[in-house]
Amino acid sequence: MKATFLIWMLLLLCFTIVKAQNLTDTIQIEEVKVLAKRKVEEAGLKLTRPDSMARVTTLTTSLSELISEYTSVFIKSSGRGSAATASFRGTAATHTQVLWNGMNLNSPMNGTADLSLLPVFFTDDVYLLHGGSSMAEGSGALGGSIHLNNQINWTTNCELAALVETSSFQTKKTFFKALLGNDRLKSNTRLFYESSENNFPFYNYGIIPQRTDTLKNAAYWKTGLLQEFYYRTFSNKIMSLRFWIQKSDRNLPQLMSYEGSPRKEFQKDNQLRIQYDFKKYTDNFNYHFFTGLNSTTLNYYRATPEFDFVNEDSKSRENSFQNHFRIFRKFNEKTYATASIDINYHQVQIRNRKNGEGYNKERLETSLLVNWHMKPSDRFAAFVLMRSENYDNHVVPFIPAAGFEWQVTQKFPLLFKLNMARNYHKPTLNDLYWLPGGNPELLAEDGYTGDVSMLYQMKNSRFAFDNEITCFVSFIDNWIVWQPAQNGAYYWEANNIKEVLSRGAEYRFSVSRNWPNFEGKSGGTYSYTHTTNQNAVRSVDNSRGKQLIYIPKHKGNFFVAARVKNFTLKYDLEYVGKRYTSSSNEESQFERVLNPYWLSKISLDKILEIKDFRLNMKFTVENLFNEDYQSILWRPVPGRFYSFAMGLNYRK
Repeated sequence: MKATFLIWMLLLLCFTIVKAQNLTDTIQIEEVKVLAKRKVEEAGLKLTRPDSMARVTTLTTSLSELISEYTSVFIKSSGRGSAATASFRGTAATHTQVLWNGMNLNSPMNGTADLSLLPVFFTDDVYLLHGGSSMAEGSGALGGSIHLNNQINWTTNCELAALVETSSFQTKKTFFKALLGNDRLKSNTRLFYESSENNFPFYNYGIIPQRTDTLKNAAYWKTGLLQEFYYRTFSNKIMSLRFWIQKSDRNLPQLMSYEGSPRKEFQKDNQLRIQYDFKKYTDNFNYHFFTGLNSTTLNYYRATPEFDFVNEDSKSRENSFQNHFRIFRKFNEKTYATASIDINYHQVQIRNRKNGEGYNKERLETSLLVNWHMKPSDRFAAFVLMRSENYDNHVVPFIPAAGFEWQVTQKFPLLFKLNMARNYHKPTLNDLYWLPGGNPELLAEDGYTGDVSMLYQMKNSRFAFDNEITCFVSFIDNWIVWQPAQNGAYYWEANNIKEVLSRGAEYRFSVSRNWPNFEGKSGGTYSYTHTTNQNAVRSVDNSRGKQLIYIPKHKGNFFVAARVKNFTLKYDLEYVGKRYTSSSNEESQFERVLNPYWLSKISLDKILEIKDFRLNMKFTVENLFNEDYQSILWRPVPGRFYSFAMGLNYRK
């Protein structure tokens, strides 16, 4: 019944958009075949991959800024240097899975991954799977998944790179890379260090009288090392060993509205990630195996020094041991199959040293996947997959997904895609065991999702145009919410109380044109997301049919860049619509809303090349028009500020 309703909702959402779209070909180009250039494993999937310009532009930033500026996904950030999480299609941060070379980086304790701690500099490829498409790589991503991959360049035996950046508020960043080796053995080392006083001025609306203020207790630093070793044999085997060590120390500033005694509040994060990866390629079989450890230690402290009173002093330790084995089999030119097994073991220990509360729990997860790929022609491809999962003695035997893509005609490059899936998200260990308020009786969140896409591409030697429009709908039952305890106690507790309906549309485009000594490029995304709680009781709960808090209905971004000889001028624009901070969507002096905002950024880049050396200099103005806005209620953000970066690269 739900699957039938899902199909009708998708068709209804897309009808008006499709009817109004005119895809007439006004430019004479060579014949384009779309499917012939796509991996069969990606057929039918809704996938977004920021291009090389996006990655280079955000090389000195965190993953949160790359995703916010160049995809339709909304990033909820507490401010510069503070925690940032992703929301796909109106879902919660726990419904986004983040994977590094296949290893899940989400915390088994709270279910999220802090994107502000993931540097773009440590990645070689970033892509996003939206909605049910994420089922091809794992379960639990009711909204979508983010994939970070490392790749080695076998054509280069020596590459050295150094990059420094200085910006407003005493912010300094340093990056270093060393790639060394030969045709069979490679070593790739990457380092980074970032620090900031983060003491920017802002206008404080949260106190009386309102006044210009300066952010205090907001300094932070973070540093990391990524070491990779790669070895390949003559028999198409590639082995890799990766070590990722990272530390951060962040002071947490007070809210704009806070007028009490000064507080001391900070958070320290330490991460250790180790992965061994083995791949073998043959004509008909591909094998992939990895085993790894993701270990995190987090210390949180809050006190009022004036009265020598400690409010919170907690320490948590998480260890996740992950194992994955996958086989890809090619039966013939039209039939392929993937089978995989995952075995993951998690340990979480948390203790509040002030009151002694906490827990020590373990979780064992296993997963089986069978994915059948079909490609009967160059214009049509499809897949059908089934997952089975087991965790905490709970068995979920049947988690299906299916999709296809079809190029309508041989000459007209219009691609039609459909994807439908069931998915689920298990409660986090905090949801189950946090004291007080955890609920061991919680059910897993169960979701059904589907999307329909149309993709139009054309390309010749001087001109390229690519755009895609997607309509989506999803239902999530047993949505887990923390709310005040029903018995009237002082604490909050977790319950399955919401049934959430999310629907909307996404659009992206990119266009480029080359002339002699000049190149122009532009692109952008837009998303409309309407996410509502469907099962509230009207007489006692005004949230029924209302937009979920902190989820904007409208979000978009746009950029345009021009390159003349060795100079590149680039302009970026980001828009985030109104967000509510109460489930009733009330707008009053006491029920504040966050107003829409436009953020502009402009940068000028200069490249000098001398033999094997390449020098890059870049000047950037952030928040060009000094926009006054808030991403989270009472969390200030800076106005206009500046940065200058210089990089030197040697390759032989």
